[in-house]
Amino acid sequence: MNRPRFFSHWWPSVAVSALAVAVFVFSAPQPSFAQGKPQLVSIMDAKKLSLGTEITVEGTVTVGSGTFRSSFSDDGFQIQDKTGGMYVLIKTDPHLAVGQRVRLTGTLSQTALKFQIVETDQNKLQVMSAKTPPKPIAIGTGKLNDVTVGKLIKITGTVSKALDDIAPYGFRFSVDDGSGEIIAYGSTSTGISQKELVLGQRVELIGVAGEFNHRYQIYPRSPADVKIFDTKKP
Repeated sequence: MNRPRFFSHWWPSVAVSALAVAVFVFSAPQPSFAQGKPQLVSIMDAKKLSLGTEITVEGTVTVGSGTFRSSFSDDGFQIQDKTGGMYVLIKTDPHLAVGQRVRLTGTLSQTALKFQIVETDQNKLQVMSAKTPPKPIAIGTGKLNDVTVGKLIKITGTVSKALDDIAPYGFRFSVDDGSGEIIAYGSTSTGISQKELVLGQRVELIGVAGEFNHRYQIYPRSPADVKIFDTKKP
């Protein structure tokens, strides 16, 4: 079974695609981190480094820990800064919610599908003051690009391909606003209902942008990220 490029060992045949807030560069580490730890870097810069490099990043949680457990089989979460987003793999649930700001030190890694992630543990994770979650970027279904990957986005369009159930992991369907088709993936653990996601239904989705097999995708995080329009009304 195929699993996408985005977060960790994710979604069958979809994307496991891959988030920190204002970025600062320090000449000395913060007191909560031991001497010799790497400087704080942006997520964009972190992604340019070699696998196995230890990094420190800071950002706002856009996907709460454990949200995609059914697809990832872990309690990871997603963070975003002004440059991009990244999935954080962690084995013990840190109980992070959307909007919390965190700083963490971890090792750059990748899944079997070459999807880049950062691995950490609770001893290297610092929860900072809460912050307003980033607002999703409104974008056309066919207008995503590499800069968008990992960020929180919002799309509006019509279900253009019937829902494909991939139990027990989740389900997928396609949405198109006329600018091009995008795959939407709903992880079972998000609690998103499949009931109204039928061919021809008009929807608005908020979620994290990803990419798999050169196709951009979106991953809504909860039922609140899915808005169904009444197609019976003009």
